[in-house]
Amino acid sequence: MVIVKKVAKLLLCISVLSGLMGSKTVHRAYADSSLSSTIVITDTTLSIGETTTVTITFSEKVIGFTEADLTVPNGTLSGLASSDGGIMWTATLTPSAGIEDATNVITLDNTGIADAAGNTGTGSTDSNNYAMDTLRPSAVIVIEDTALTVGKTSLVTITFSEAVTGLTSADLTVPNGTLSGLASSDGGIMWTATLTPNENVEDMTNVITLDNTGVVDEAGNAGSGSTDSNNYAIDTLRPSAEIEIRDTALTTGETSLVTITFSEAVIGFTEADLTVPNGTLSGLSSSDGGITWTATLTPSANVEDMTNVITLDNTGVADFAGNAGSGSTDSNNYAIDTLRPSAEIEIRDTALTIEKTSLVTITFSETVTGFTEADLTVPNGTLSVLSSSDGGITWMATLTPSANIEDMTNVITLDNTGVADFADNAGSGSTDSNNYAIDTLRPSAEIEIRDTALTIGKTSLVTITFSEAVIGFTEADLTVPNGTLSGLASSDGGITWTATLTPQANVNVQDHSITLHNDGIADIAGNPGEGVTLSNTYSISTVPLPDSSSTESSWTPSTPVQISVTSTNGILSIPTGMSGVVGLDGEILISVPAGAFTEDIRLSIQKNPETPNMLSSKQVLASPVFAIVNSVSKKPSKPVSLTLTFDRGSLKEDQTPAVFYYNEVNKAWSEVEGGTIQGNKISVSIDQFGKYAVLALDKSPGAIIEDPSEELILHDISNHWAEGNVRQAIRTGIVSGYPDGTFKPNASVTRAEFLLMLMNIVNVKAAVMDRSFSDTAEIGEWAKQAVADALHAGIVTGYADGSFRPNANITRAEMAVMVARGLDLSGAENAAALFADHDSIPAWAVPAVTALKNLAVLKGTSGNTFSPTREATRAEAVTVLINVLNQLSIK
Repeated sequence: MVIVKKVAKLLLCISVLSGLMGSKTVHRAYADSSLSSTIVITDTTLSIGETTTVTITFSEKVIGFTEADLTVPNGTLSGLASSDGGIMWTATLTPSAGIEDATNVITLDNTGIADAAGNTGTGSTDSNNYAMDTLRPSAVIVIEDTALTVGKTSLVTITFSEAVTGLTSADLTVPNGTLSGLASSDGGIMWTATLTPNENVEDMTNVITLDNTGVVDEAGNAGSGSTDSNNYAIDTLRPSAEIEIRDTALTTGETSLVTITFSEAVIGFTEADLTVPNGTLSGLSSSDGGITWTATLTPSANVEDMTNVITLDNTGVADFAGNAGSGSTDSNNYAIDTLRPSAEIEIRDTALTIEKTSLVTITFSETVTGFTEADLTVPNGTLSVLSSSDGGITWMATLTPSANIEDMTNVITLDNTGVADFADNAGSGSTDSNNYAIDTLRPSAEIEIRDTALTIGKTSLVTITFSEAVIGFTEADLTVPNGTLSGLASSDGGITWTATLTPQANVNVQDHSITLHNDGIADIAGNPGEGVTLSNTYSISTVPLPDSSSTESSWTPSTPVQISVTSTNGILSIPTGMSGVVGLDGEILISVPAGAFTEDIRLSIQKNPETPNMLSSKQVLASPVFAIVNSVSKKPSKPVSLTLTFDRGSLKEDQTPAVFYYNEVNKAWSEVEGGTIQGNKISVSIDQFGKYAVLALDKSPGAIIEDPSEELILHDISNHWAEGNVRQAIRTGIVSGYPDGTFKPNASVTRAEFLLMLMNIVNVKAAVMDRSFSDTAEIGEWAKQAVADALHAGIVTGYADGSFRPNANITRAEMAVMVARGLDLSGAENAAALFADHDSIPAWAVPAVTALKNLAVLKGTSGNTFSPTREATRAEAVTVLINVLNQLSIK
């Protein structure tokens, strides 16, 4: 462009010089040919900002010449003047703005001038041609797609009024977007580019602005101002979301509201866009046009997971502009515990017989609460109190089979709905234990004597038919008055036995029965029989008839007729001269021979009589203690047979059972020598009645065995604050542990239980209970003697309504009063200085509490309180009693 203009100027100069040199004259004919003029425009190509000199040369000096004489198309002249007196005039040509015209001449109206002689010119004179381009380039910007979203672009067309140069992207302001590929295919008039919107923008008002000053046309005219495009809207803001779970700890049966709030209304949102670990969503809906959505979260069953988040796949939703979300959004965390507790039940000993028990272990999948014996169904048996030593996961109890049961198929069933875990999830359904068989059905028998009238030379078949096969059955188990049995045998494996009954000679008796001592036999499971079985009656007449040659008018038997009486209930009356057999529970049998007493007697057997201090806590009993009481004070004139059943399981390898008699005068046990052992029975001959028992005897020196297991293994007292006192109390015989190996130190103590403990260390005796309570029937046999002793000594008096309430849990105040009375203590009437809660101590207990506090028998609980109405625990009870023992040792 610059080269073109320079060439044009060069040509102009050549033209001017040619004119000056007279090579070319531009003129009009005048009337007076002496006046002429020429007009030369120096720069014949004018653009914005340019001017040029115009030279008007007359043939002579002129007057009256002004700008008005000149016609200047698309421009103006200024500064018209002559420096030589009027021949050569110059002026400045300034082009008009906004003009683009290639054909222009300045025209001089010669008639407006005159020479010095007054001659006016005629016609007109034209200058050389000049081109004018002062038209600035302008543009129109059109955006084709005026609604841009994510992924969309638009064609942008910039159309100039003429070809331009110098246009770049820098000349364009593009709000919320960028232009690319700016180019022209027609030489610079029409330019195109691609508009790409920015991400994450939501703006409905946008225009591209062109800075026109950055472009020029071919004449070098720069644009001016700026040009705006049509408006375009941008929405590239992807929808985002927040997810809130209201209830973040879900258990069985619970649900939670879930709220999903988007940054704007969305479409296409379904449950499929949400990942819900360990649960399901339902009812997804929006009530505000798509911004806020709600659903219900239901946890899956049998799940225990503390870390869960709902995840939204944002790409599955879009806003109304069609922009899909990106990435994913997580909710707040929620915990799920819908795992119902489950259990396994193990019965250790699966074959239970009489006197056998089994440990039952119930192991839950987690800690449970609310578990009691009522949740368990125990066919043909009972469970002891359940306990757990690990906080509620593992529970133990003792299974005791019911009596007289024979059932090979039994399972303990747990109703799981009765327990719950710490999240309050109840169990479901039921759980069965392993199978256990129960055979506690003692064998029984029937005895049939075929010939019930025996005479000289006759015998009878005796058939003993048991309810099941038995072992250990011998003639020694049968008592045969005035006869003998022989050939005892079974041909069917032990159910049916036969023998031959041979009567004794020279006897005439009626109504005799064979007696079977059932405790001498056992079934295959080891269950011994119980009591005695009597046969049908038989008579014996084996006294020979008198010789026919005899002169005697009458005859008499050679021996007196002997009659025997029997009893199995522990009580027997024996007429003078008769024999008798009395037993109790199959554990003791006394045989009194005929003629042992010269008067009628009545024998009674008492099992386990109350015998405080009779036994050392370390002596080992192998049988119960039996008291044999005779109604007359005389001793038998003939030895009496005593048979006791003992427990072989209580004996060590180096021990043997022996029958002992308790000497009431010396307060010591004396061995009855000459015992005969057969199976689990021992028989001796005695010459006096009293208290008898089987004790363990050392085989070497023959001394009574004391229990070597001084330290019992208890599972729940380790590191307990009262562990030392508990062990001492057990060693001294005050208390004992439970069969399942626990002591239950934190369990409550009943009034009867505590009184029995107390009376074990307080030496007070009463023959019988001085008076009865209204609820005496509720006092267990094991506690009646202790209650009688305590009542006799004034240690207890009972309640105002006449009751003792043996099964009520004892309070700390009641315990204090019983102990103080047992120690024969008295105290001050005001315990204000001793305990912080003295006002809550009943008036009737204040002296006792004061006295025991002063002796350090009683101590307070936390905060120096006595807590008089709180129930005493087993640990507190034994601690107090150990302190009582210490006081007694001081006295």
